[in-house]
Amino acid sequence: MNDRDIQLVLRAKRQIQRETATRSFLVFGVVFCAVLRFLGVEAPFLYLTLFVLLFICLLLSSDLLVNFGSVSKKDLVSVIERHIHSDADMLTRYSSVKSRT
Repeated sequence: MNDRDIQLVLRAKRQIQRETATRSFLVFGVVFCAVLRFLGVEAPFLYLTLFVLLFICLLLSSDLLVNFGSVSKKDLVSVIERHIHSDADMLTRYSSVKSRT
């Protein structure tokens, strides 16, 4: 595994952590708004601010709209295939599993 592959894997791990944190933040925001609404708190400015913030986070975390520095699945698959094809034992196991499916 060369340095480029290691950097690619590390970027992918950071991307997964960032997406998980963003999803958690979005879910928390929705639950928070729902609880405030359920308790009868009427704060239109707060709801508008939270909606805009959540919408921006959703846009920034979307795979379809914005991909700033994200690692593609194609790149990760190519790294995996390169390492499978470089190891003869791994290639044998891969071909046997592939033939079973």
